[in-house]
Amino acid sequence: RLKAWLMNRLSHFLAKVDEPFYTPLNALANLYLRLKNPERIQHLGDLHPDKIFYIIRDTPAHAGLASWYDRVLGYVFRAKRKGWVPVVDPPPPMQADDGGWYDFFKGPGDIPLEEALQGKNVVFATEQGMIHKRYSRRNIARRHLLTGEVGFSDEAKAFVDRHLSAVFEGLQFPVVGVRYRGTDYRPFLSHFPVGHAKVPEVGVFCEEVERKLKEWNIPAGEGEHLYVMTEEAEALDEISRRFPKCRFVVKERYAGRFFEKALVHQRLQTMTPKENNMMYLLEIVALSRCDYLIGGYNGGVLMALNLKGNNYKGVHILKTGVN
Repeated sequence: RLKAWLMNRLSHFLAKVDEPFYTPLNALANLYLRLKNPERIQHLGDLHPDKIFYIIRDTPAHAGLASWYDRVLGYVFRAKRKGWVPVVDPPPPMQADDGGWYDFFKGPGDIPLEEALQGKNVVFATEQGMIHKRYSRRNIARRHLLTGEVGFSDEAKAFVDRHLSAVFEGLQFPVVGVRYRGTDYRPFLSHFPVGHAKVPEVGVFCEEVERKLKEWNIPAGEGEHLYVMTEEAEALDEISRRFPKCRFVVKERYAGRFFEKALVHQRLQTMTPKENNMMYLLEIVALSRCDYLIGGYNGGVLMALNLKGNNYKGVHILKTGVN
């Protein structure tokens, strides 16, 4: 019980630490996890004796798609440093219509999982803190290169390509991507993930958007330059009231109210989780195609940065702190 309490306190401490101290501290925490549960070479078969396969299993079904993706990129980077061949072994979907890793993404690599698990040399990844939870240009540049090895599945790419151009119709350039995330969507009122950015009130958020537009010499107007991404129906209503000509992906959104730190959410009624995640990918890709980016440091923003790299003309991460 004491050990669990100490680990919980350590997690909270890391959540509060900002760059430049976060990166080395997180590396030390990961070193401890690897020492506690060593990543050893196992011999499972006779295939590919010249390769060491790195099986990435730390992809929990409850994680959001963007966090899932970033977590895998972290493990891929570790594999590259070690000279190993990374392969994702995702958990089965919780429900038949949830979709799994290979419904949305390819790779990394071109060797099937079934073949890798018969390899002469196989290493199973130890669970580590692979989501980089701070805005670091160096880390973004590194992960941007890795996105070339972990692409979208054919189905996901076709879906995004089919709908992407319509997202920006009517907008003026340069386009400013605006990402507002309310809170966590898991239906556990007593649970709030450590390390998530604190949520600004949507009115305050809109004021911050106007301030940055002025700083970047972009007219706020009625939102002719704004692409907005949010899952919050009420937040989108307020943002659309302030910026009536902003653009956004038309989809079903969460409706609810804030209760302490968690959201009492209404489950999406008509879209399956897989369909919702396809729309979510579309929104994130659109965010990555914008010229500027404004938002809190959360999974959607992080994935957009991974896809875009350090190629935005301007990035503003709200300094609201973390839980």
